Order: sequence, then structure tokens, then C-alpha cells
Amino acid sequence: MINVPTDIGIRELLTDFAPKMAQGVIALSGRAEELNGTRFTLVLDISGDKVSYDVKNGAEFNVAEGDLDNPMVRIRVSKEDLQKMIETQNLDMLLGIQNDLSRQKYDVLNRLRGTMTAVLANDDGSTYTIGATFNGAEAPKCSFRMKTTDSAALIRKEVNPVNLFMSGLMKIEGDMAFAMSTQPLFT
Repeated sequence: MINVPTDIGIRELLTDFAPKMAQGVIALSGRAEELNGTRFTLVLDISGDKVSYDVKNGAEFNVAEGDLDNPMVRIRVSKEDLQKMIETQNLDMLLGIQNDLSRQKYDVLNRLRGTMTAVLANDDGSTYTIGATFNGAEAPKCSFRMKTTDSAALIRKEVNPVNLFMSGLMKIEGDMAFAMSTQPLFT
């Protein structure tokens, strides 16, 4: 579980806390060297408010409010969902991949073209919806549906995405080939 103060504001989370956490994880893991020569771009769109990330060589983090042209990944989530994710400490799916960036995942992200949606169900019956568009491509499309506890376990590598799917704990709708191409992001 990614521990974020429950009273943190969205702006502080996105412009300060998350980038510092990702930078620290990459530095501690020693992956900065393997990411040398890469440029990872990400835009988080929170109900129309955008924060952009431009990470060069796995070590140089540039974070700014506003958009980027054709980011490698564009993630969309509503302000209400993000606020509830903060309050309930369910930020793994949103922050986990950038905190686990490796050369292999960078290469996968660089090749992916399409849009995926994760619909995560909470124990109280409410849901969060996170959308991701890779390299500006709106198609193909797929949706993943699972419990927030299963998505957190997936990000923490406690469970394999194939096992979640085969056990019925993760449902996939849409383009199956595209859905399968996202699997390396979660292993």
C-alpha cells in the first residue's frame, strides 16, 4: 500500500508528494542507470485540471501544472474519485506504475497504443474509474473491472494478472489482444 497522508490536498499529492516518491523509489532501486537515455511523459487529468510529468533518464523530474502535447501516458480520473482514493488510501493503481518504472516497463509503455479503463470496486459498493490513453491512441480499447483490494495486490505484485483473470476476480471487456499487451505493466 502506498501510504499518503489522508489530509493531503490533490495539488500537493500530484505536484510534490507523488513525484518525490517516484524519484526516491527509482533512486533507491538503482533503476536510474537502466533508464538512462529515456524520456517518460505523463499527464494526469483530474476533472480537467492537468499536471504534467516529464522524466528524463529516470532521474530528472520536471513537474508542471498544465498539459503536454502527445504524452506517452494520459491518465484521467475525476476529482471526486481521487479525493476518495486519498481518504481511503487506495492510490496503488494510480501511483503504482510510475513508482515501479523500469526499462522493461518503459519499453512497453513506449509501444502501447490504445485506451484502457480500470473500474475499481470498493467494499462499500462505490467505484473509482481511472482511464489511461497510451501514446495518443484512442483505439483499441479495453476495460478492467476488479476490487480495489485486488488492484492493490496486483500493483504490489502479490498476485499475477493472469491469475486474477482466470479466477474471475478481474473481468476484461473490449479488445483482448490490447488488454493482454498491458500485462507487462503489472508484472
